[in-house]
Amino acid sequence: MNFKQLGISEQTIAELKQMDITSPTPVQVKALPVILKGGHVMAQSKTGTGKTLAFTLPILEQLEFLNNEALILAPTRELAKQTNKVIKGLKSSGVKSMTIYGGVSIERQIKKLEAGVNIIVGTPGRIIDLYKRRKLDFSNVRFVVLDEGDRLFDMGFAPDIKYILNAIDKSIKGKKYQFMLFSATLDYEMRQLVQDFTKNKFEFLDLSRDELTVGNTFQAYYLINLFEQKYRTFLRVLRRESPKISLVFVNTKKTANWLYNKLRSERKFKYKLGVISGSLSQNQREEILQKFRTHKIDMLIATDVAARGLDIDNITHVFNYDVPKYPDVYVHRIGRTSRMNKRGAAITLCLKDDYEFLCKIEGLIDKEIIKKSFKKQKDTSEFHNPFARRMYG
Repeated sequence: MNFKQLGISEQTIAELKQMDITSPTPVQVKALPVILKGGHVMAQSKTGTGKTLAFTLPILEQLEFLNNEALILAPTRELAKQTNKVIKGLKSSGVKSMTIYGGVSIERQIKKLEAGVNIIVGTPGRIIDLYKRRKLDFSNVRFVVLDEGDRLFDMGFAPDIKYILNAIDKSIKGKKYQFMLFSATLDYEMRQLVQDFTKNKFEFLDLSRDELTVGNTFQAYYLINLFEQKYRTFLRVLRRESPKISLVFVNTKKTANWLYNKLRSERKFKYKLGVISGSLSQNQREEILQKFRTHKIDMLIATDVAARGLDIDNITHVFNYDVPKYPDVYVHRIGRTSRMNKRGAAITLCLKDDYEFLCKIEGLIDKEIIKKSFKKQKDTSEFHNPFARRMYG
């Protein structure tokens, strides 16, 4: 099955070729025909499978009249910008798109809206703000997309999403719009929302149940008896793995800042560190991510705000300094490595008290995570001074 057979125009196919995209992914094969026929879609597909094109392509193909609009809701500024970048690479038809999110000038966004736009990609909070100011009109909305639906719900956006959808229903006054939800995992609340706002008329596309994790990713864990041993164990893991480009995930902002400062205090530490969490402003986060993309930072400590929407190549390692409390979060974290068929490693530090969470993760992915350990050393000096010559550049 190729893009032409799926109903994509020759012009768009030519643009895709310029992006080195010649064949549709499984989620695109299933979603494109349904959306092009006007159907509602709830799709479950793991990170990195081409979900963005699965909904942007049919939207662009159908925005024939400039008074039709699309609203794409994203959980983070980074994902919104990434999606808009894809749209801009495919908008030779003259369709105008923009991003809307907090942390930047709202006046500039208002000016762009007043100039006319067909596709809005934004985060729920700023979308609602502009709607309440009567600067954002939903009356011509024809397409609504929830991108990374599970992350939107994880981050507490469910009430905002329902508010926006109800506002659209009021604004379009009986007219119809297509509703699409794309997510790596689906829970009851998300399914119920889709049922409610589509009157239970939607196609459920399940492309993740058989394979939730990246096959090229080596997955292992270290079981740690005492919390006091955790940091030093991490240092030893770093020396053993010698990561080139790595993400280190923690569960809280407090731990992120503590670990960042602790590692920076290590003498002759060879990695260029960065930290990203919800405590930073949008501009600060963007600056750090840009440094990570260009490898001015080669080890980024992050809370789960960074687990989705990051499209950064060549990440060799994902370290779970903290075991995530929800199994699907683990899936999203390790999805940051082994992209584009490259091999990567996901290493988890597991305290004995957190072992039950690790078992739940194995149950979800239906795969055993390999247990690793360090052989006992007669000379314990390595444990107290873990940065041997191998670890320094």
